[in-house]
Amino acid sequence: MKFNFGEKMKNLRKKRDLTQEQLAEYLGVSFQAVSKWETNAAYPDISLFPVIANFYGVTTDELLGVDITQAKEKQEEYFKNTYDLYRQWKLVEMVELARKGCLEFPGNHEMLNNLAWCLYESYGMMSTANLDEAIEISKKILEESTDTSLRNNAASRIVYCYNANGDKEKALEYTGQLPNHAHTRQLISGRLGLHQGQKQIEFSQACISMYYEALAEVMMQYANINYDNAENKLTHEEKIEVLENMLKIQQAIYGDNLCDQHFDAYEYNRIIACIYLLMGKKDKALDYLETAFSHAERFMQYKDGDKYQSVTLKNVESRPHSRWSRSPFEDMLDKFTNQDRYDVIRDDPRFIAMLDKIK
Repeated sequence: MKFNFGEKMKNLRKKRDLTQEQLAEYLGVSFQAVSKWETNAAYPDISLFPVIANFYGVTTDELLGVDITQAKEKQEEYFKNTYDLYRQWKLVEMVELARKGCLEFPGNHEMLNNLAWCLYESYGMMSTANLDEAIEISKKILEESTDTSLRNNAASRIVYCYNANGDKEKALEYTGQLPNHAHTRQLISGRLGLHQGQKQIEFSQACISMYYEALAEVMMQYANINYDNAENKLTHEEKIEVLENMLKIQQAIYGDNLCDQHFDAYEYNRIIACIYLLMGKKDKALDYLETAFSHAERFMQYKDGDKYQSVTLKNVESRPHSRWSRSPFEDMLDKFTNQDRYDVIRDDPRFIAMLDKIK
């Protein structure tokens, strides 16, 4: 059956119990214009479609008679295929596919959000101009979308993009558009025990992993491991203590079989080793580098689909190897070869042995 736009407009208006005059007043047009729409004598200006759709609480696709189910399936296919390309590190192809999706679904905020994500994830390999484009797209979503999840997603991405551009002041400004931690669904649902039975266990485990990741990132900032905060006065010993505590927390949560978390354990130990090098304690540094190497080996040995065995996260599946753009061995080889901090141990047999194994 042929879609009748005028009939759709008339039905939506009558469901809201509105006159043509009332609708016209809301939209800022004449009632004659509304009358023409409902008789198919004319159509709204393209800029009005999102406004009309938002007013009636429908999508622009539904307003225009697009097959919603078929459109959703096609959009989901775009999302899946762009993520598959991301996992294969085919970033140029990923962005091209996301652009194609936006052309097929013009003005669709979910498709725009997908493109903004692709642009941000690929800027390091393609161009920093991707960041500016991702910011503009995300601002458009903030201005037009009424979907809370999409708006939070867009605001978050703007923060990440400005930060990547080195504009921390702008990044901080947009954090004000994000909900406070106290208002997140994870905290409130967990605090009130809204989930029950097996769902409660799975929900709690997901929160534990999420909170650990957040804690780890904040602790690394606190330890100022990149020395990008000149006012941070933690001593070398205090930095090491912070990182040692993270290793203990990681062990308590994930147990002995760290699976993908061996990458983080590798990082913590390598950074501790670097701090010991700054302190002139070469043997201690080498001890931690060897431990880091051991975690790198175990990271390479775990298989996609392996599950943690700790009491806390028992039977939770670890993240796949494709989550990382390079292996810890590639990371170690790059750092061992190109960073002069390792020059003081470059001739040490223990260091040479590790480097030879990595190569």
